[in-house]
Amino acid sequence: MTGTHLLIAAVIIAFVIAFIITMLVLNDSAKKIISTNTKLVENQNTLLEQNKMQGTELEKRLSELEEQKSELEQQKGKIEALQRQQEELAAQLRHGTVDEVTQLREQTRPHREHIELTADMTDEELMAWIDEQMDETRLFKDPDMTVKTMAKALGLTQKRLGGLFKNHPKYNSLGDYLNEKRVLYACRLLREEPHWTIEAVGTEAGFGGRRTFQTEVKRRLGVTPLQYRQAQALT
Repeated sequence: MTGTHLLIAAVIIAFVIAFIITMLVLNDSAKKIISTNTKLVENQNTLLEQNKMQGTELEKRLSELEEQKSELEQQKGKIEALQRQQEELAAQLRHGTVDEVTQLREQTRPHREHIELTADMTDEELMAWIDEQMDETRLFKDPDMTVKTMAKALGLTQKRLGGLFKNHPKYNSLGDYLNEKRVLYACRLLREEPHWTIEAVGTEAGFGGRRTFQTEVKRRLGVTPLQYRQAQALT
């Protein structure tokens, strides 16, 4: 009996040991499975986040494309409108009368004559010619006069007019020249229009403000506009 009991006990112990080993193996496998599943879940979450970001980028890109499409449609509409205007203008020109063409030529004649007249002038000759034109037209009375607008009014190129004053021995710029013309004209008004206010004279001469008018007259004549008028009244 003792031997039988020992055998049974040995079998039971062996079974228990085998069971324990099996459980340990299964537990290790379970941990590996859980770890693998966890990594899979993390990978899936990463993929979902990437897909979400890509989806956001795609939505943003789609929105940009829609805006570009809208802009292109607007540009297309403008182009079509310009084409219609060109077609209408071409039709008007085709059906225009000789008188209308002659009228257009007459309107552009002064500019063409100016271009032909000044083409071969030296800088000194051109400056003298500009002085004559300024005295006749008084373009300097425009306070917003620029090289572009003055060149257009005189029928000159901006390059020719700008170059004339770039290295001029007397004037620093076109603005300096215009201000001298304005001061001379203002002095005439101060003498001939004694009832005009100082502000009115400055505005009429082309100065944008009283301060600029005062400064330019003082710098060029050494006296203020009022002092100049008072001195002229005594003569």
